[in-house]
Amino acid sequence: MTDLFFIPSGDYLRQFIGNSMIKASDIKSILKQRGVYSSSSDKKVLGPILVKSGISPAEFESLKESIKTKEENPKIQSRTVKWQSNDSLLEAIPPDFDFSNLIDDPFGTISIDNSPVFTVAGDGKNTNHLIAEITLKRNDKTKNFGDDISYHQCSIELKIDDNQNMDLNILTKHSSKETQSLVNKVSRRIYRHLKEYNHIKSEVVEKVLFGSFSNENRINFLLSMAKSNEMYLYYKDMKKVHMSPDEDVSGSIPDEIAIFEKKINDLMLKGKSLDSSVYLKKQELKKHIKLCSVTSRYELNDTDHQGSCLVKIYFPEFDKDSELLMEVESLKIQKRLPAELKSDIKLQILKFLETKKMELFKKYAT
Repeated sequence: MTDLFFIPSGDYLRQFIGNSMIKASDIKSILKQRGVYSSSSDKKVLGPILVKSGISPAEFESLKESIKTKEENPKIQSRTVKWQSNDSLLEAIPPDFDFSNLIDDPFGTISIDNSPVFTVAGDGKNTNHLIAEITLKRNDKTKNFGDDISYHQCSIELKIDDNQNMDLNILTKHSSKETQSLVNKVSRRIYRHLKEYNHIKSEVVEKVLFGSFSNENRINFLLSMAKSNEMYLYYKDMKKVHMSPDEDVSGSIPDEIAIFEKKINDLMLKGKSLDSSVYLKKQELKKHIKLCSVTSRYELNDTDHQGSCLVKIYFPEFDKDSELLMEVESLKIQKRLPAELKSDIKLQILKFLETKKMELFKKYAT
């Protein structure tokens, strides 16, 4: 039986090309290939021409790729366990590692769109550095045609540090709640597998949690993380902080804290040089402040990239079990780059900051 292939027309095609990821240049390129030329670069002018003349299967596929390769905004988190095996990671993780039954969706709106497998990362030479890429497909029929199918990337990266402690770092990248849930499930499977075959010590997985710090040390940790200058990433300024007064601290309340009068329990500050704010610098105030988020501006400068970015380092909740996340909120590069390459740069920025995380965690955790 021949597979049916749906090609949108009329109002369905109008909805499809209305997707914000389809640019006027994409439509203009299709029309140009047909020999149809327009002096306009306005999507409102070019779109109706395409709707009236229809679209071929090949043209439809090319526009779908424009949506599929949209810029992702990755977030990363990492865990650490102690490695005790003489085997390499490539030997410890079987090529047929089980990625089945990761999706619990009775309505069938979410599925894995590829066949993930662990492979050696980078140049393929370090057998103690593996990565598995997973593509999640979401089919949401409540949205307009063209917006109803979206793709989300996530990955699990495993690396044994070359030090005396032989730490196994599990780094996860995700871009949505669904992908975060997915990579967390894979992480748990990896931990169970490695523990079953005695590759790791039977210890709790080390995570950076909100409750791992005193109020003072959490402030010191987040500020130190933000000011980490790594590779071509240079700290310039702190633009936003998210904090809360801690009403459970005993003893006298300083005047600067008393002004909240127990009416403010969640405070977002925006401005310049917030790392020099009295709440984050004055030692006697730190124990009264629960800091959960800092957003800083950095400059990028090397032979390939010049620009700037905003990076958010945060605990999603004021809760002891909330796990540290990092994400690039905005990225400005001087030269024009495709969306997928900008996503790769964002991920590299986060990895640069990640190199200091466990070192600072061990210094400030209580």
